[in-house]
Amino acid sequence: MKSIALKNSDSTLIKKYAAIFALSFVIAILLFTEHFFEDAVTREGIAKNTHKGEVKAEEGYIAPDFSLRDLAGKPVRLSDFRGKVVVINLWATWCTPCRVEMPSIENLYRRFRSEGLTVLAVSFDKGQDEAVRAFVKEKNLSFPVLIDHDQDVESKYQTRTIPSTFVIDKRGVIAARVDGAKNWESEETFKAIELLLTMGSSPDGRQQTEK
Repeated sequence: MKSIALKNSDSTLIKKYAAIFALSFVIAILLFTEHFFEDAVTREGIAKNTHKGEVKAEEGYIAPDFSLRDLAGKPVRLSDFRGKVVVINLWATWCTPCRVEMPSIENLYRRFRSEGLTVLAVSFDKGQDEAVRAFVKEKNLSFPVLIDHDQDVESKYQTRTIPSTFVIDKRGVIAARVDGAKNWESEETFKAIELLLTMGSSPDGRQQTEK
């Protein structure tokens, strides 16, 4: 009798935890879906930022420089892209929201690369180069994909979550920081990127519209 009671108790406990897990999973999916359809960046958000003249991984500050190798072993340095708008996406193959978000970043890149936009996707995968290559091939990604083997970018940018994305203006200043997966194909996001692409940099560090 005790054995049957214990089995019933264990079965009830398993069902309880399964229900809690299922509920948590549904809530997580709903939260992800809600935030994914938000605009990644906005013109208003970009316009309110002021150049603070220091190096820090926050909006309005100069983006910390780094040099990583791409999947072909070629070194890529952030500061070499000064004069371009750069989207730095911090991600990993094991991160489901990262995988969902990536195609919209690829479409953003294809839309604006001829106008001076570049994307640097920095993978936080540790010792999983082949998994990264397989994902890049699967999604047909055409922008540079870098691997942060020594946690250099991870330590400099200290993200609270992944994916995290930093939009860098032509001066090397962080125009927007985006935590979590977002829709990079929204009309407002396109207009915000277009605004950055039309902005130059003045000697005193202020943004100015190119004519």
